[in-house]
Amino acid sequence: MESTSPGVAQAAFAAVLFIGMLALYLLRFARSWRWVAVTLFVVILDQAAKALVRPGIEHERISFMGGWLRITYAENWEQGFGGNVTYIFALTAICVLALYVLYERLFRARYRMSSIAELAVALMVGGYLGILLDRVRLGFVIDFLEVGPASTFVYNIADLAVFLALALLVARGVQFIRHRWQSSFRKPQEAIGWPKTQ
Repeated sequence: MESTSPGVAQAAFAAVLFIGMLALYLLRFARSWRWVAVTLFVVILDQAAKALVRPGIEHERISFMGGWLRITYAENWEQGFGGNVTYIFALTAICVLALYVLYERLFRARYRMSSIAELAVALMVGGYLGILLDRVRLGFVIDFLEVGPASTFVYNIADLAVFLALALLVARGVQFIRHRWQSSFRKPQEAIGWPKTQ
């Protein structure tokens, strides 16, 4: 356990940096304080579910929905989907720097988050906080959900919150790009007085 402490400390520091930057986005660009409730809900649900899962059931694998959902117990000692600490820290630093550069531009443009973006970032903060709490308290992350008939991965509520957040951000990004693309075609027509289609 002592040999993993420096790695855990570095991973925790990287997580705090990333969570801090996401929280800054919410504090500055969110339209309301609903994100606080979403974040707390994810953290509480994640930690409560992990508290109910006890070591010793990893050989039982309690099944639901015809085996498509199984509850087990697993200790995840890996950092960030198997990456080493140096890789995770470097990747986090790049992401934080990119988010800071983007933050400056959005701040000058007086950007406000859409409801989807606000929900996504709140879910991500809650998910990463749940993972961080495990790393700090235990040195590993408790996983307990297997999805699919032949799953090779075990998840937890925090993981699912982060995955949902990423899906929402991608959907919002596609929506934003499509809107900008459609606007770029409308403006030249309106500028030269073309009639609008009925």
